[in-house]
Amino acid sequence: MSAYVAFPDRLNQIEPLLQQARSAPLREVPPVVQFDGIWLRMQTQTDTVKLDKRQRRRKKRVGKKVVLLVALGFWTDGSGRREILDWQVADGESKAAWEPFVHRLWERGVRPETGLQAVIREGCGELGEALAWVYGTTIVEQRCIFHKLRNVADKSREELKGEVNKETRKQLMEQASAIYQAESAEEARRRLEVCADTWRARTPKAVATLERHFEHTIANSALDGVARDLLRTTSRLVRSNREVRRKFRQVCCFGSPKGAAVAIYVQITRLNARWSKQTWWEVSHSLYFDFLDLDP
Repeated sequence: MSAYVAFPDRLNQIEPLLQQARSAPLREVPPVVQFDGIWLRMQTQTDTVKLDKRQRRRKKRVGKKVVLLVALGFWTDGSGRREILDWQVADGESKAAWEPFVHRLWERGVRPETGLQAVIREGCGELGEALAWVYGTTIVEQRCIFHKLRNVADKSREELKGEVNKETRKQLMEQASAIYQAESAEEARRRLEVCADTWRARTPKAVATLERHFEHTIANSALDGVARDLLRTTSRLVRSNREVRRKFRQVCCFGSPKGAAVAIYVQITRLNARWSKQTWWEVSHSLYFDFLDLDP
């Protein structure tokens, strides 16, 4: 049984515990942090009153889409270690939502002088503005290669439609993917030029998508060693994102903001425990005693 289910009457008291978990200084700062937004549903109460099946007066509840802002840290020492550093429920992925979230990480110690080398993000411009506001040009800002190639694939399906073009689409994507396997930025640019010349006439939209902000997708070339390889190879990022999204979407719809906060906290604790090789038995018992320490 999840820890928050065992303490339904303590939801109002758990908020200080969650605030402490998201404000305490980080003891170890990863060299790479990925920012992402995960869309979920939450129920909100309206002022409209209706009668339920037993003719009782109840305020109508409606579903609302919210986004969970997530900062996922990666270590590049070969251990494969990863950890969700922070999270925040917001109404959208605006600059106003991202700025305090990124700044809170800065306040908790996620800075270049403590070990941060690079951040990975999707193409959301307002997240880019928030990162620039907090970090300026002190870190490498890498666009997610996985999302870049996914967008190219989407455009290729628009321009090369049908089963008859399946093999052609595969050839295009293989050549596009090979760009990011280059050993240097110069080689990646040469491969992009060849790919663009080969496919521009048949798939102009796909090529334009590949070329757009291309330098941001090879920003990792400014890094040394394993960190650069981690950014260039997106499989670990994709697996982590998929697991995070799967865990949160299992809930389908959160019943209230407070219930959502507790459920998210428990799921993040569960994921971090798995990634750090801890057992859920150990972590759940730690949560149990944390909840017992709350004021009655």
